[in-house]
Amino acid sequence: MRPAHRDTMCAALLRRALPRDVQEGTTSRSIAHQAPPGATRNHALVTLDGRYAIVDRIASGGMGEVFRARDTVLAREVAIKVLHRSLAGDQAFVDRFRTEARAAAGLSHANIVAVFDWGSVDGIYYMVMEYVRGQSVRALLSREARLEPAQTVEVVRQTLQALDHAHHQGIVHRDIKPENILVTTGGVVKVADFGLARAYADGRQTHAGSVTGTVQYLAPEQIRGEPADPRSDLYSLGIVSYELLTGKLPFTGETAMSIAYKHLSGRVPLPSATVPSISPELDGFVSSATDRDREMRPESALEMRRDLEAIAPSLPAARALTSIVDDEPAVMPLPADGTTTDVVVLGDAASSEVGTTTATIARVERGTRLRWRRRLGVVALVATVAAAAWGVWTYVIPHRADVPSLAGASVDTARDQLSDLGFAVRIADGRYSERVDVGSVLRVQPASGTSLARGETVTIVPSLGPPPIKAPSVEGLTLDRATARLDRVGLAAEVAKRRFHDEIPKGSVIGQVQTGTVPAGSTVELIVSDGHAPVVIPRVAGMTESEASKALQALGFSVTTAESFSNGVDRGFVIGVSPKANTQAPYASTVTLKVSLGPERFQVPSFIGLNRNQAESKAAGYGLEASFTDLPGGTGVVITQSPAPGVMVSYGDSVQLFLL
Repeated sequence: MRPAHRDTMCAALLRRALPRDVQEGTTSRSIAHQAPPGATRNHALVTLDGRYAIVDRIASGGMGEVFRARDTVLAREVAIKVLHRSLAGDQAFVDRFRTEARAAAGLSHANIVAVFDWGSVDGIYYMVMEYVRGQSVRALLSREARLEPAQTVEVVRQTLQALDHAHHQGIVHRDIKPENILVTTGGVVKVADFGLARAYADGRQTHAGSVTGTVQYLAPEQIRGEPADPRSDLYSLGIVSYELLTGKLPFTGETAMSIAYKHLSGRVPLPSATVPSISPELDGFVSSATDRDREMRPESALEMRRDLEAIAPSLPAARALTSIVDDEPAVMPLPADGTTTDVVVLGDAASSEVGTTTATIARVERGTRLRWRRRLGVVALVATVAAAAWGVWTYVIPHRADVPSLAGASVDTARDQLSDLGFAVRIADGRYSERVDVGSVLRVQPASGTSLARGETVTIVPSLGPPPIKAPSVEGLTLDRATARLDRVGLAAEVAKRRFHDEIPKGSVIGQVQTGTVPAGSTVELIVSDGHAPVVIPRVAGMTESEASKALQALGFSVTTAESFSNGVDRGFVIGVSPKANTQAPYASTVTLKVSLGPERFQVPSFIGLNRNQAESKAAGYGLEASFTDLPGGTGVVITQSPAPGVMVSYGDSVQLFLL
């Protein structure tokens, strides 16, 4: 755009925005400075409120017009939104604008377009905002057709950071759409128009009793006229996510009413239905955010962002946002029909030190005839739209439907199908059925095929499956017998766990998890015995053979004996056991005692003075074989021996004993 033509347009636009007394030359707070001598430009630039020098008009929408300006106090570029005269003349709207602008000015976050100032001058209401160098998401979609999944995730993630901050401050945006999401040349996403969207929508609802907003992105509760809450913003962002991924809107139609009806009755399609390469995780993310029931959406922007960040690492890499954002200002067409979509695209335009000259803005005469023509035109337009809407509602949109056949379908599927037909759905108490699986529809009331008006209630009776039966007790039975007994009554058996039991033998049932009444055909979990627990072998070394045997038998072991020479353990005492002491062995298993035979060579003991039986027993105790020689005339007592006492002998040697 040529500079002269641009500045002429700016002056003309401000004439249209300024009140009549200013246009007639009434003194106001608007200050303009004389251009320095020798200035090459032949145009007038207006300074707003003695501080903001208007440079360019960069956008226009339903609420007003956006200008690029220079803050002469802080020497920085800013964006100024000037409200339309029709809104500035509405005192109720002005009061809301002040409240919302004050709240929006309190938002300080890297992902929110900052509000620096707001106020009014001679009836001109304006808001001074951060001048963002970059493009709107709408401009990116217009050029790129759609974004890659990784790029979409980054835009939505930063937007959720902005929403999380605003929602914690008690502010709901209520008009999230690509036009209000900006991306800077550095790849930072910024959300614009906090506060203005709510003030504008509240004002339109108050005056027209209707819902105001961009219908393609409105949440169902907003369309129904219910209060918006943070989850309404999440729905709108879910629609934006779908559009970024596919390049298309999920719902379209010839009229706003037809689109609104789809939001109320339809489900947002999966993005992968349009772009098959989109992952199931992103499909689920969009479906969750755009659920018609706000209670089923993510609880907060923070939770939704966490869901998104869990998906991000699995997505294929894509070009960074900085590479798809132009460094040139995106020049948007300036609509003359007052469209309700505010497109605020703040580009990178070169700034220059330009002196301004005082401009006298001539009054624009608007005769009574012109005002009446406009009023009649508005009335005729409203009547035409109302008649068309009534016709669509009466003749195009069906108001009755037949109850479909749903027997055997899942309850969730049946509920969704009935809701899509416009019926209210009630879930009754379930009934038992031998034919219909648990969780499926047994029947509906009224019966299938009944014609009902939309909004009437259809009751779903779910199946509880076959009626329950009493589970028999199988404790103490072997596993095979327990399984057979349960099978006879239509129940299955399953070993849930095995454990040791000191009384119930291995392989028999200790107990069962399910007792009493259980569903027919269900499984009874059994606890099966692994027999007696292993037993720790005690330490019996140093005991006599008899003592050690009694101690082991008391613990359930069988005992065997093995003898061995030992120079350190006396004959007849236990050297050790096998398996080793202090280890576990199966209950009732065999433990072998290693009993000492004493040293293999030893001094022969004395047998003198013993009778035959005593001497024979003592010799056996030492492993010696005794032979006797009876001398005549004796009493049967040993009087001498060979070898003599104290002589070294070996185990098994013989000793000769002489009896007298």
